[in-house]
Amino acid sequence: MQQLKYDSLTTKVTGRDVDNLKSLYAQKKSNVFMNVIIALIILGSVSPALIIAAQASVDTVTPVLLQVGFMVLIASIVGVLVIQQQTKKWQQGVRLYRFAEANGLKFSPKIDSPVRDGLIFNIGRSRSAYNILSSTTSNPFEIANYTYTTGSGKNSCTHIYGYIMVQLDRNLPHMVLDSKANNTNIFGLSISDLPLEFNKDQKLSLEGDFDSHFTLYAPKEYEQDALYVFTPDLMQLFIDDSLNFDAEIVDNKIFIYSNTQFDLTDQALLQRLFNVIDKVVSKVESQTEHYIDERVGSAIKDAIAVPGRRLKIRKSWVTIVLLFFYIIYFVFSVLYPMLSIK
Repeated sequence: MQQLKYDSLTTKVTGRDVDNLKSLYAQKKSNVFMNVIIALIILGSVSPALIIAAQASVDTVTPVLLQVGFMVLIASIVGVLVIQQQTKKWQQGVRLYRFAEANGLKFSPKIDSPVRDGLIFNIGRSRSAYNILSSTTSNPFEIANYTYTTGSGKNSCTHIYGYIMVQLDRNLPHMVLDSKANNTNIFGLSISDLPLEFNKDQKLSLEGDFDSHFTLYAPKEYEQDALYVFTPDLMQLFIDDSLNFDAEIVDNKIFIYSNTQFDLTDQALLQRLFNVIDKVVSKVESQTEHYIDERVGSAIKDAIAVPGRRLKIRKSWVTIVLLFFYIIYFVFSVLYPMLSIK
């Protein structure tokens, strides 16, 4: 990979720079939108208090006005914080745009509902990728963040990932490498940070002590194919450069996932991500250069037989437990009282 220039990540960003970037990406009305939001926050806070004040006696007007002032202050603080957060986001965008320009890359501030084959991309709603750096040269790659929402109301949850996507030279069987370093431990039980669980009979054992660092999944009857790809030297690269990352190979792409978002204006992190592309992904490419799915039997077809295209997914035990408790809650809080009415 070419020597990259990182100076633009620390250069000064002016208000005009931000406005130019917004204009470039058709975001010129964002300031007006933010002002409307802040006005609504203040109005929503003040209006109920003014109604109370109008109905109150003279003796209670002063406390109510103090309450109004306090609400206005809180709403103003919230508004300022929202503006600061939006400004910081666009300042990062300016720096990433400059970085992309300096290094022959493309920058996109946001893509709604991106079409990707990776396991994190087809779950939930309000899906979007943001702060996207990409290349359209040979073996195109993409470094970005991704978010989606599950649940609704008080039970809604926003999920955020950082990811790398690189297009490979060939189609390969579906394989997932789950890092144990980023798992969540609950009462001594290690729970994967990946949003899906796979049938246990697809789990493979790796050579040496690699099992203590990663769990490898491959479709049934593709065990040898997976070990052909994830050789000890490749696994060592994952330990050295990507221990906290998960990996997925699907069709002709490899995804590297982080369970936290990437601050792509952090030079040290960005260098690490490009290092992963340079070392780990390049090793996968060279390792699979001559791969052929024997079930297809032709290198020209560059195809994978149906059983090897996707891992089989199982229901999460966490979801099952939550569903069980919800049923109990529903029975005792709704049905039982109804049946008890005489």
